[in-house]
Amino acid sequence: TSGAIVNVSADGRVVVYTNTIDMGQGSDTAMAQIAAEALNMPSEKVAVVHGNTDVAPYDMGTLGSRSTFHMGNAVKRAAEDARAKLLALAAEVGLPPGTNYDVKEIFRKRYGMQAGNVIGVGTYIPSYTPPDAQTGQSANVTPFWMIGGTGAEVEVDTETGHVKIAKLINVVDCGKAINPKSVETQISGAALMHLGFTMFEKMYIDGGQVTNASLADYKIPGFHDLPTKLESHYVEHDQSNGPFGAKGVGEVATFCVGPALANAIDDAVGVRIMEMPLKAETV
Repeated sequence: TSGAIVNVSADGRVVVYTNTIDMGQGSDTAMAQIAAEALNMPSEKVAVVHGNTDVAPYDMGTLGSRSTFHMGNAVKRAAEDARAKLLALAAEVGLPPGTNYDVKEIFRKRYGMQAGNVIGVGTYIPSYTPPDAQTGQSANVTPFWMIGGTGAEVEVDTETGHVKIAKLINVVDCGKAINPKSVETQISGAALMHLGFTMFEKMYIDGGQVTNASLADYKIPGFHDLPTKLESHYVEHDQSNGPFGAKGVGEVATFCVGPALANAIDDAVGVRIMEMPLKAETV
């Protein structure tokens, strides 16, 4: 469940209230673009405000590549609700239908000054069919599927086991790219995050407790560990139930990095490793 509020004020500004937190993935920009598209106005006039459930509607959480899809749908519906109210207000003051009036003009005609605001509310709850108790199957278990692929080229030092990643190419199906540059950086960021999981990072667990001594001993990729060549690509199609055809992309580029690198090492030196990380000592 996701909910959003869109407040259109008399000075032409729009404020979107959500509980989806932008942690660097660019969801604020996407929400502003979605609201602006639904209201037919420039996205630079839209501000996205975060809050807790005291000031913004409930949202399940910023996880599972759900922000653009779930909250995007809620923001789109809230913006459409606000637009319908603006059109009703325009009709009330006698403005002819079928014209995209400046918001300021509508409010001036209604209140005789630059005053007032319109609030739209939107909620999105995806449909869901629980799996059959006998077969475990469902025709509607998720609102969208995440699809991606990775190609890797590696060089392996047969004396030390050190693996140099010469090339890493990631391709994902993102539905419609609301913000193409954000999609590309999401893909590269996700791929490099999983490169760390694949090649270096390991959590040691004893009796359910993490026993890594400190973050100083938890190795993540440095600049010299990154691929010599990194490419990020996406394939667009219209996700019919997504906001303007979009769907989540954040995690998609992580799925295939580990298998691709393990396959590349096997292809290079005939070593099939079945457990991550693929450290030099293991190779």
